[in-house]
Amino acid sequence: MSQDPPTVIVTEDGSRTLSSARGAAYKSLHGALSEAHAVYLEGSGMAARLADGRAGRVLEVGFGAGLNFLVTAAAAQAASAPLEYVALELAPPSADTLRELRYAELLAPSTVTDALVAWRAGLGEIVASGRHVFEHGRVRLELFVGDALSPAWEVGSNWRADAIYHDAFSPSEQPELWSPEFLARLAGRLAAGGALVSFTVAGDVRRALESQGLSVSKVGGPEGGKREVLVALKPAAAT
Repeated sequence: MSQDPPTVIVTEDGSRTLSSARGAAYKSLHGALSEAHAVYLEGSGMAARLADGRAGRVLEVGFGAGLNFLVTAAAAQAASAPLEYVALELAPPSADTLRELRYAELLAPSTVTDALVAWRAGLGEIVASGRHVFEHGRVRLELFVGDALSPAWEVGSNWRADAIYHDAFSPSEQPELWSPEFLARLAGRLAAGGALVSFTVAGDVRRALESQGLSVSKVGGPEGGKREVLVALKPAAAT
């Protein structure tokens, strides 16, 4: 059964995002770009890591239109730092929809956006389930298309992320992706000293992450956006 395509909307900082057929926005209406930078790239510590030229590994739940990936890839490209990015998404938007978002203009001089759109066009109108690999310079994206609850997306047993971007729809929209069981899977993929970041500060989510040994904090959100967002750190001494 075909799904209605998402619609393009303009957020308060002038950047664009998508709205699902159910009316759920992919990124904050207060500012899609502001959220991607403040909550995910900077809030996770990945911005500082890449700026130092260190290799970074990111796991993202809810790739959506790829804005979190693109801002992270742009930071990696600017610093000539290697980036390995694993992302989960049930239904990637079409190449035409990605073009409408104008992320290439937004993130210039980064060349990653145009390359990603061209790659997406080559995957066909509907992307087949499974793994799809995009490479551009020192940036590597492994996009898993399918159900995030499936074990099929799991990478090698020794692979750990320096940052986890948990950017699924809200717990009320997708409760299965915020369950204690799923959050435990994510925590198990976090490297020592790494951070899981998210827009939600729901008590159930905080407690589930704390039960996995993470140090969970509510920190200030992006200017003009959510008052608080979540950062969960894995102790550096953890194994």
